Amino acid sequence: MTKPDAYKVSSVDIPEVVSRRKSIQSVEIGARVLLSLLKTDPGGSFLRDVAYHSGLSRSQAHRYLLAFVNAGMVEQDASSGRYSLGTLAVRLGLGAIATLDPVRIATRHLEGLLNELQTTGLLSVWGDYGPTVIRWIDGGIPLFTSMHVGSTLPLQASSTGSLFLTHCPPAQTRERIERERAKGIIVKDADLSKEIQSVRKLGYARTCGSVVPGLAAVSVPVFDSQNSLAATMSVLARSQDKTYFSEAKIARIMEAARLASEAIGWPGST
Repeated sequence: MTKPDAYKVSSVDIPEVVSRRKSIQSVEIGARVLLSLLKTDPGGSFLRDVAYHSGLSRSQAHRYLLAFVNAGMVEQDASSGRYSLGTLAVRLGLGAIATLDPVRIATRHLEGLLNELQTTGLLSVWGDYGPTVIRWIDGGIPLFTSMHVGSTLPLQASSTGSLFLTHCPPAQTRERIERERAKGIIVKDADLSKEIQSVRKLGYARTCGSVVPGLAAVSVPVFDSQNSLAATMSVLARSQDKTYFSEAKIARIMEAARLASEAIGWPGST
């Protein structure tokens, strides 16, 4: 099926400053190949799609993909043959995100909070596939979980997801909700609306065992200078410790997020 030209990767997708300088053409072409993987389905791209989106022949695209697979920038699914970004690409992307001032500031405040509370926590931002963990900070309480840096969290069943549902436009989150429901994570729209109302009223979200059995979490928003959600801080504890998230602790968690937001330039609630 012929795809519209709007989906092709062109020189405008590569920073203009690069095109103005003398550079290595093969590197620029390689960047087009990588960018093409961002413009297709999260399940991966077939060789024909990569070739089309990058403006290359299939044989050319295959040589670049093979080189990127060898370097860890790209992975190929053995059963489907589809290509997707690999672990090195994820590390580079997370490293780039981590250099942003809002992330460094939020991380510093979260580290101080977790050191004070002697527990574990994480920092998340909105990524290509939804809420994505970019910082995992171990604290005083050992918690056993498969979550790690790079993990994506569900919008419908996590405290982090509740914050993104509350503070991001529906146009940004709706597609992700539909993908989750197709995979069996289903929360009724009416219940999501109630959760959003609760988050707006309280200023935080909490869950207990819905994402990882045995873990409870309280998540708070970090806002930027435009009053937009820049990141979310989450503090974790064992679900069995019913008294851990006292009113005083939750107030302290919210204060840490407020201080981080103000340090980023948040003007305050209106």
